[in-house]
Amino acid sequence: MSESELLGETASEEASPVAAEEASPVAAEEASPVPAEEASPVPAEEVERPPVSAEAPQDEILWGRPEEPAAGEPGFEPPEAMCQMLFVDVALVLPSTHPVVVLQEVDPPYRELRIPVGGAEGVAIGYAARQVDTPRPLTHEMVSRLLDAFELSLDSVRITGLEGANFVAELVITGRYGVRTIDCRPSDGIALALRRPIAVPIMAAPEVLDRAGVGAASGN
Repeated sequence: MSESELLGETASEEASPVAAEEASPVAAEEASPVPAEEASPVPAEEVERPPVSAEAPQDEILWGRPEEPAAGEPGFEPPEAMCQMLFVDVALVLPSTHPVVVLQEVDPPYRELRIPVGGAEGVAIGYAARQVDTPRPLTHEMVSRLLDAFELSLDSVRITGLEGANFVAELVITGRYGVRTIDCRPSDGIALALRRPIAVPIMAAPEVLDRAGVGAASGN
């Protein structure tokens, strides 16, 4: 082999590593993706949450316990005084085609509330008042069984207002996490109260009796 050929091979061996070293970092920098830390968006500000015990019930983890001020604490409001009512009957008073639930005040002046209800609701209340058994549980009997199954107690049914010709009511229910009030129709509340094995008070707000009460106090 001639001297010129030897010199040519030596030159190519010396040049190739240099070219590879110079070219590879540039290609790698251009081809490599942007690091994940740089590409990821700025994380949203984290919201502080109170620590939850691992032993807490699932309901408490999801919803939390109710925080209601106790008697004597700021923000405490004593419950509104209401009048206890006695269920008298559900009747159809002609010429009306709708049944009427009759409630009477337990204490003087013994005013009455006459609440019009639908035909199906009137039948349900009549069955509940007379403890009539049905082949399959009706809606209010089913709800009564649900209360027992989940260890809830129906404390009272309260007729709280009058919107036009419609009465407004609510259920007061006590369970593991305190007291809750649930809006309802008076007919549903009365039927449910009559289905409970222990008597449930039916209450009415004084202003409801003042507006719709029938008796000695109203002169009707």
